[in-house]
Amino acid sequence: MIEPCACRERGRYTCTMRAIPMIIRSARRWSAVPGGPVEYQVSDDRLQISRARSTINNRQSVIAPGRPVGTSGYFLPAYTLRQVNPTVLPTREDTQAVEIAFVDSWVQSSAEGSGTAVAIGGLQRALHTRGVRVTRLAPPQPWPHNLTARRLLFNLHLPALLRRMRYDLVVGFDIDGFLWSWRDRRTPYVASIKGVLAEESRQERGAVRRLLWSLSRLEGINARNADGVITTSNYCRGAIRRHYGVAEQQVHLVPEGIDLARWRRIARDVPRASDGATILCVARQYPRKRVADLLRAMPLVRAVIPHAHAVIVGDGPEHAMLQSLVAELRLESAVRLMGSIPDDDDVARMYRHADVFCLPSIQEGFGIVFLEAMASGLPIVATTAAAIPEVVPHRQAGLLVPPRDVGALAGALIEVLQNPEQRAAYGAFGQAYVEAYDWRRVADRFLDQIAPFTDHGALRAA
Repeated sequence: MIEPCACRERGRYTCTMRAIPMIIRSARRWSAVPGGPVEYQVSDDRLQISRARSTINNRQSVIAPGRPVGTSGYFLPAYTLRQVNPTVLPTREDTQAVEIAFVDSWVQSSAEGSGTAVAIGGLQRALHTRGVRVTRLAPPQPWPHNLTARRLLFNLHLPALLRRMRYDLVVGFDIDGFLWSWRDRRTPYVASIKGVLAEESRQERGAVRRLLWSLSRLEGINARNADGVITTSNYCRGAIRRHYGVAEQQVHLVPEGIDLARWRRIARDVPRASDGATILCVARQYPRKRVADLLRAMPLVRAVIPHAHAVIVGDGPEHAMLQSLVAELRLESAVRLMGSIPDDDDVARMYRHADVFCLPSIQEGFGIVFLEAMASGLPIVATTAAAIPEVVPHRQAGLLVPPRDVGALAGALIEVLQNPEQRAAYGAFGQAYVEAYDWRRVADRFLDQIAPFTDHGALRAA
């Protein structure tokens, strides 16, 4: 969920880690931007906070300039709000539609933001079809370059923005909204925890682990102070209780979803074409995804099925290491590392050219890629770790093996590749099973779960 600091190679994670306790200590003083007009920008139902410019052409004065924080000489820029398209802004006078704000400073593209970006965007679109007006609040541009610093800066100014807007409900994702969660607010607030950072940090090492642990403190503040918590699996529900002290009955389950209409359109347009030996893996390449286990299993698979090969889609912190491992294992002719593919439809088409989907991850809060594989009719080989067994029924949608067991992983891949009838049965089950995760059904589940925190009549009307 959290992209490591851009200066990882220089060992300077402390630039972000030091900012976290500073922001917590300074929150009550600095998150309330001084009064004055506010500038916001709305485009495609996405509200973006804009950095103030030296000249504002709409005759509105700029909010007080940023003040120095800490001793590093770093200054917070001024943030203002300007009305660009008032017809899409939340007002209580001219509409009875439910108004929800999604607070989301995570990367917006699926290629960089992985399943989180896909899930938030998918839920937003599905809620729109249900008559719910959702505004996505996000940083306006990739500044600062360091993603974690950008997210913290966005959250520092968020309370000032939310005090000027009207919503039936505010939903903050992961750390987003942690400063808003503890305030005396009239608007109900729900924290949506996609992947429990305290759990993710346990699968990392060194400075990355310390950074994730520090950010998990903010996520814990968000969860404990929210009116309610939504998460994606029973595994995450238990982790939130263990790490953040939130009672399980206060944590509501809403699974991730998938746009089945889109995947069926692609299936109609792209005939299945495979050679009976193609293994597909789609993942943001963090250590916890254990893509290296798939590479180490390939020589064992090829000893039995010589023409077996793997296509691996995705980029991330481990990409260079995986390239080196391919060379070390002499798998250049058997493994294609595709890197990041920005077009989601291009990625979806790749499922149509595979025979089995494999992701040997040891930490998944849910795993949208498993839904994608099932929607494509692919059997799955994965592990029994974390939330994966909740999403992938063993020996129904595929085979699950113990995590970190390269031999067992290779054996499962061999079994599936050698049995076309088994592949077809697993694929057919998955296509039926994934119906329950269509975004329309997930949106209805979301509305049911948030009903206690907002106006019931408005939700029924939606």
